[in-house]
Amino acid sequence: MAKGIVVKVWNVKAGGGTRSAASQISDSIDYIENPEKTGIPLNITSESQLGNELTYVTNEVKTAAGLYVGCRHITDISHATDEMMQVKQFYGKLDGRVATHGIVSLDASESDPRNAGKLMELLNELMEKVFPENQVVYAVHTNTENLHIHFIINTVGLDGKKIHMDKMFMRQVMEVEVNNLAEKYGFTPNEAWRKEKTKDPLTFPQRKIMLRNLVDIAIEQTDEFDAFVAYLRNEGLTVNVGRNITLQSDEMPFALRSGQLGDNYSISAIKKRLDSKYDPFKPVVAGDYYASVMPEEMVNIVPKKMKAYEDMTKEEKVEAVHLLRLGRNPWSEARWDNWQMQKMADELKNVGYVYKLVRHYSGGTDQSSTALKKIIEYRQQISVERKEVRGLMKEYKPIISIYQEMKQYMVRACLYDVYGYSEFKDDFEKYKELCHRLEVGYGKSVDEVAELVFELNTKYEYLKAQDKELNAQYKAIKGFIDNGKLKAVSDDFSFFHAVGHSNAVYEARQFGIYASDMKYIIPEKGDVKIRVVTRPAMKDGKPTVETVLTVIDKEGHEGADISSLSMSEKEFNKRIHEIQTEHHIKKCEISRKNIIENVRRV
Repeated sequence: MAKGIVVKVWNVKAGGGTRSAASQISDSIDYIENPEKTGIPLNITSESQLGNELTYVTNEVKTAAGLYVGCRHITDISHATDEMMQVKQFYGKLDGRVATHGIVSLDASESDPRNAGKLMELLNELMEKVFPENQVVYAVHTNTENLHIHFIINTVGLDGKKIHMDKMFMRQVMEVEVNNLAEKYGFTPNEAWRKEKTKDPLTFPQRKIMLRNLVDIAIEQTDEFDAFVAYLRNEGLTVNVGRNITLQSDEMPFALRSGQLGDNYSISAIKKRLDSKYDPFKPVVAGDYYASVMPEEMVNIVPKKMKAYEDMTKEEKVEAVHLLRLGRNPWSEARWDNWQMQKMADELKNVGYVYKLVRHYSGGTDQSSTALKKIIEYRQQISVERKEVRGLMKEYKPIISIYQEMKQYMVRACLYDVYGYSEFKDDFEKYKELCHRLEVGYGKSVDEVAELVFELNTKYEYLKAQDKELNAQYKAIKGFIDNGKLKAVSDDFSFFHAVGHSNAVYEARQFGIYASDMKYIIPEKGDVKIRVVTRPAMKDGKPTVETVLTVIDKEGHEGADISSLSMSEKEFNKRIHEIQTEHHIKKCEISRKNIIENVRRV
């Protein structure tokens, strides 16, 4: 039974400028005139034959390579883009929605190529009624099971007005006119447009889940795309196949494109799943990245213990009284000394741990900057592998979902099968049914799927744990650098590298690390020092890092601060270059001690 005629439209958008708008229109016109899309050539041999098949009131009908192509308010169809752009330029409307691309499609039962002429007449009259002042190019396509005609409308009319088609316009104008013209030209109207719109009894997420399940089962039960489509239709769905698959049940007020259901449900993804559903599972990759560096052994401490007064010798009592008369409490001092010794021991332990990390990640060079870069590199690799594991989880979700459902029945099915508990027979039957779906639909056993689920979950958590540990190790090294507890790197730096603003911004954006630091850049030649302060900040309501440069001459006089917050990154980098040029800085070292202030204090 015919389902009726269909019309759909979508906007063609472009940014500013003529070239962008023209290229978008040109690409759309090239698409609809593509001979591969038009499929079956229509054998038009003479103007008289063409005139017999097509009657147009307002435009000249043209053919291209024996295919039906038409236009309105266009002098030469081969220069349609230029003519549309002339109208846009005249009215100064070049941006935003540059064109509207639409399609009118016939039901499969009425899609004989001989109906192409009538379909063009229908489209021409539709444009005359709805958009009489707009330029249009259209072409019939015969490359799908539904004969259909594409049309490109210039959004700017000859009167300078710009069209806009929202859902209300489609329901109240476009669909009504298409139905009226369908009856006039002998095609089946779309009865769904005439029905009063009803609300879907399911919420949108529920509807998506229902359609996903139907698609998953259809893939399990079939091996070819045509059989897949037929299976869904046998299940009561209305299925249209074109650039997308649209699915609609009787209770749905509108159809959904399969791509809206998720990445696994586009046409290309469904075909890939049909071709590869019996393939072995792909290996799950999770490398080893972080260093399992244990802290140094605790330094041995011999606590200083004070005797009780009554246990002291005479000499010890005299010394204690002497200290008390001087305002000192030997018992309190002993506790303080013990605490300080413990603190020093902890500090030594932590320093040893951080130096081990640096040595490991820098390849034994003791370069903290190299170690930090290596950790960042490892975290990026982990991010890639986590993404791959998530991709596998998504790819195998239909199979994993069956397994997760099976787990609900596993124990009770076993009680029936092994121990004969008859009250669990239904659970056993359901479990068998799901096993059958795995084996027939995907060629997989329960054990194989269970192993896959375990491997995916385990390796994903392993990667997360590594990332967390690397983050902690990065912060440990960075914290010691910021506090001056690691020896300053004495290698030569380029000035831009030494400032380190770009690297700080990168770490903030990629890893959420908003570092605080103060250092002095000491040029190899010259009489100035440059103080660099990096700290967390807010810019345009978003967290970032601010870098402030201050040039200090040999007398200790400070120039004006240059802040990255007060200018764009491009401008800030330009100022860095200007300082480098002005003071002839080529090579430099970094110090975290204010040499000038130290000299002045001396």
